Amino acid sequence: MSKPAYRLRFFFDYNCGGCLWSDNNAAYEKLGNGTLDAETFDLNGNVTQEARIKLPYSIRQKTLELDKLYVQSLNWDDPAGKSLWDKIKWDSFYQMTRDLYMQICLTLGDEYEVVYKQR
Repeated sequence: MSKPAYRLRFFFDYNCGGCLWSDNNAAYEKLGNGTLDAETFDLNGNVTQEARIKLPYSIRQKTLELDKLYVQSLNWDDPAGKSLWDKIKWDSFYQMTRDLYMQICLTLGDEYEVVYKQR
């Protein structure tokens, strides 16, 4: 069995709108850098760049929900300080990201290797 050509990292970063990032030369050459499953918008709300990896609507919606949720973990008045979430909230978030990760892996198929890097 051959290795997938494209390796991606799965993790959320604050307000990025997606969770997939290139992780090998083949992925960078085909897809570029930045968040691969998110659209880029101008200041008027117009799409300036379509997502380079198109996910089904239900998965895309779950990604956006988790992106918005993740932002709530950060104390914006003290970003280097303690998270606003306790262990229970983090455990819940990690479980939701693992579920989403599995859905994305199944959706993308054998051409992609997706590595979970959320922690």
